[in-house]
This record gives sequence, structure tokens and C-alpha cells, in this order.
Amino acid sequence: MLRTITCRLYPTRAQTARLEHYLLVGRILYNRALDARIYWYKASGKALTFYDQTRDLTQLREADSFYRDASVHVERDALRRLDKAYKAFFRRVKAGGTPGFPRFKGHHRWNSFSINDCGKCVRHNRIRVSGVIGLIRAKNLRLGTADIVEQRIIRKAGKWFCHLIIDDPISITSDSPRSAVGIDVGLAKFATMSDGTTIENPRFGKKAERKLAHAHRNVSRTKKGSKNRRKMVERLQRVYLRIHNLRHNFTHQESRRTANKYGVIAVEDLNVKGMVRSRYGKSILDACWSMFTTQLTYKAEEAGGMVVRVNPAGTSQECSQCGQSIPKDLSVRVHRCDCGCVLDRDLNAARNILRRALDQHRPAVGGIVTPVEGTAASLMNQEEVTIKIGSHHYPCCRSSSQALTNQTDSAQ
Repeated sequence: MLRTITCRLYPTRAQTARLEHYLLVGRILYNRALDARIYWYKASGKALTFYDQTRDLTQLREADSFYRDASVHVERDALRRLDKAYKAFFRRVKAGGTPGFPRFKGHHRWNSFSINDCGKCVRHNRIRVSGVIGLIRAKNLRLGTADIVEQRIIRKAGKWFCHLIIDDPISITSDSPRSAVGIDVGLAKFATMSDGTTIENPRFGKKAERKLAHAHRNVSRTKKGSKNRRKMVERLQRVYLRIHNLRHNFTHQESRRTANKYGVIAVEDLNVKGMVRSRYGKSILDACWSMFTTQLTYKAEEAGGMVVRVNPAGTSQECSQCGQSIPKDLSVRVHRCDCGCVLDRDLNAARNILRRALDQHRPAVGGIVTPVEGTAASLMNQEEVTIKIGSHHYPCCRSSSQALTNQTDSAQ
């Protein structure tokens, strides 16, 4: 399984100059290759490919010492990124979307390069970059015994980072029985689980609004192209980077706790890209639901569990006890049903999400999830019911499995 490790780099002045030279070479080669593609297509009506430009790169390195001085991996990465941009352009044209033709890169629009064949580049909290003299001091580097597939150096907000893409085989960390749970993400609470556990919404973006507004005003007051403007832009980037790091740290910690605690995790298959077009788009992006579910998916797999995505339609309107649909506005935060069920709106939705996940994997559908303890009558009186997924047994609360039991009875 491929995963990414991010660490902070602390290069010396000489090493920083060398890294910036690599960025310069990659950017100039990208622009030169883009210009060649445009010229060749206008002249002959045919498109240059990545392999054509890779062959030309060999001759270019022999003729020009400027390109020969840099690592060939950096230059191939620039050509590969251009080829990827062209393929994305034609894919969008074919799909009927906004094409977005590849653009020439300015000085501040080219901030990274990658090295594929980096070998054993980590030595005692130091990182070796091909062509850079000496080892670069690194922080937060936890590699283990995994093999490094790719090394990417990134300049962000005046700081240097390294992304190491490693090939780490999945190892199940726990074989002990763990419960099944449904998770409803929201804005008032970041997440509400079917067992009653809640996660508060930290709202990092909202808390930093004043700092962001102040930084944006400082940028707008400066003259375009001036050194002072570049300084203010870097300050603004540092504020955004701080928010980004806080969100990543929060979602990583919560997804790890959830993946270790629960064996089966049911979440809604939300169209977040469409939801952010609403009046709550800014708050939805600040809550970083997609980041959380993505991290939760691979961490649950590493822990020997699974994440099940269900249809989100009507999870808040449907009663988790009797299944009746109770329409209510978003402002109504308490679910009340004629059957006597009175629950928090999000808790009711979380239990419906879990029920749909169990129903999605019933024996009639896939033979993956089956109730293995008690009859249909006894399940209604138990506080906990056990389900079987593969060779593992997971307990879940009675209210979450009640609808599945009712459906099993009606099928019989």
C-alpha cells in the first residue's frame, strides 16, 4: 500500500540555493517544453509526446550546461507534469467541461520537484537529495522499514518540506472484537456516532478569520511586483499553512482513534463538491469531511476493519426505531416520532447510516454481514447484537440492528 510521509526540512544556505536552482531548471524546462508542443502542433498538426520530449532532453543536456548541471530526475519530472496537464486538458474537453489549457509557469507558480529513483535517501533523521551536497536535516521523519518509491521536495510559505511516498504492506494491528458504528458528519458537531459519542467541530478556519482578513488587507495595500508585496504574500501563506496543518492534525488523530476502536464504520457517501455550492459551503470546507473519511478509509483497512459508504438520502428524516419518514427543517435539531422515539437529530441519522450499512451487506445481497446471536424476537430485547463480517464478529447496539431484524422477519 502506497502512503505519504511528510517531514519538515532545514537546509543550509548552500543547500537552499541548490534546491531553488532545481526549481528554476524545472520551471524553465516546463515552459520550454510547453512552447515546443504549441509550436509543433501549429506547424505540423501533430502533438509531441512525453517520450519525444524525453529523447530531446538528452540532446539538450549535451548541448547546454544549464540543464546538464541539474539532476535528470528533476527535468523528467517537469516533462511528466506537462504531459499530465495535457492529458487532463483533453480529458476535460472530451467530458464537455471547462478545458483549462496548460499555462506557462511564473516564478511563484512552480514550487516542487520529485525524484523517482531516490534509493535509500534517509539516514539518521537526514535526507539526501540527488545533486545536493550534504544531507539535509529533517524533522518529524518516521520511516520504519518501508521502501521509498518517490521523493518530492516542496517549497511552501518560505519553508521546505519533503513528501516521501513509501510502499508499506498492510499489517492488521488488532484481531480483537470491535463494534460496528455509524457516523453522521455535521457542522454543529463534527461527527456524531451511533453509540452516542460525539466529536466537537474545532472550526479552525472560523477562528483564524481575523488573522486572514488582516493578512489579506496587508497584501492588497502593497504594489504588485514589489518585494514588500512578496513579503506580505508569504505571511498570508503562513496563515493558510497553519490552518491546513491544524486540520490535518485533527483529522489524523480522530480517524486513528475511530479506526482503532471500531471494526465496521458506516459513513455517508456525500457529494461534498456539490454541497459547497450552498450557503454553508465555507463551513463545510472548514469541517474537512472528505479529508476525514479518506483518512478513515485507509486507516480502518490497516487496522483490519472496513468502511462502508451508504446513500445519504433521508438519513435525518427517517426514524431509526420504526422506519417512518418524519420531514423536518434543518433548524429542527431533535427527532420526534409517533412511536415514542425522541433522539438528537444527528444521533438518529447515525443509527440510520449504520442500519443501511448492515442492510447493504445482508446475506441476500452479498453474504458478508449476518446476525449470529439470538432470534428475531430475542434481538429486540437485547442491548447488543453481534454481526459477522468475514471471520470476525462485531457487536453493535440493539437500536442500530433493529431495522435489519424487522427486514429479516418480513423477508421470511
